[in-house]
Amino acid sequence: MSNIIEHSDNGNPSERVIRVGDNTPISMKTYQDCYHQITGRTEQIKKRYQDDLLIDFSALEQLNHKVMQLCEVHNIVANNEVISVFHDKERKEQFTSFERFKIYNSNSVSPTVSAVIKYNFSIIPPNIQHPQEYIITIRLTSRVAIAEQIKEEIPPFMSARFFRLMSDNTAEITIDYVDYVIARSFLEAFDEWVKGCNISPQKKWLRKLRNLSYLAPKIISNSVVVLIAIFALQAIPSFFSKPVNPETGARFFVIYSASIYVMTFLANVAGDMIENAIDSYPILSYLNLNRGDSKLIGDFNQGKSKIIYSFIFGCFITIVLGVISCELDKLI
Repeated sequence: MSNIIEHSDNGNPSERVIRVGDNTPISMKTYQDCYHQITGRTEQIKKRYQDDLLIDFSALEQLNHKVMQLCEVHNIVANNEVISVFHDKERKEQFTSFERFKIYNSNSVSPTVSAVIKYNFSIIPPNIQHPQEYIITIRLTSRVAIAEQIKEEIPPFMSARFFRLMSDNTAEITIDYVDYVIARSFLEAFDEWVKGCNISPQKKWLRKLRNLSYLAPKIISNSVVVLIAIFALQAIPSFFSKPVNPETGARFFVIYSASIYVMTFLANVAGDMIENAIDSYPILSYLNLNRGDSKLIGDFNQGKSKIIYSFIFGCFITIVLGVISCELDKLI
């Protein structure tokens, strides 16, 4: 049965008496103060990271240690934490403390997609008598597992650029706060932790290529058309400077017209192969918490060779098309 709150008016609102629960009387001022503490609005700050983080269990222990160190600085009257681990196939494990999280089954063969650590703190700031509520939510994502999940669920005609955008963020912190200074201390601690994590070596050249990779099909197909046009113009004097055989003229137009159509199609295929190879080249970023993660990371590294071969084959097709463009006049 729910409790009943009774209100009695004594004329002065500040002196009004309220009976709560089992008819315990409290003043209106106390009631309003409690109501404000429970329903008071908070601000929020959020920061995302795209670093190629390599996170294992020891890194998570360091993160928790940093947060607990901050707790010693602030006057915390109550706190709790929840750690949620999300696996593929929408499987989830939840732990009500970091100590319980330490018994996590590292022999699991289900790869970790993401981990969410949520801290709830009641903090009494200096010179303030009432506690304030702070919620720190940290989300860490395995780019390796996300990429694998997307490949299984997204149709094959979707571009690799879309895959990369879907798995771009690797870490995120959200803080619901009352006092910005206190929230800032947690944000800076997390920022320091991210900078101290192991990170895959940065490939600046690859990032620059990815910004331009979408141009590859257009550049290659247009280049093939230009080459065919140039060599066709160079061949005209040889075939049309003397009385033209109708059959030769017809062969000239048929061969060059058909070549433009066929070779443009092949050039687009080669360009798509090069674009997808550049966009999908794996940059390692993971959560390595169990055996399934270790196996997935190994498979991910082996996938590099296939992507490199695809890039080389696309370049080979492009070169072959260029050579054929030079030799079309020999077919007439």
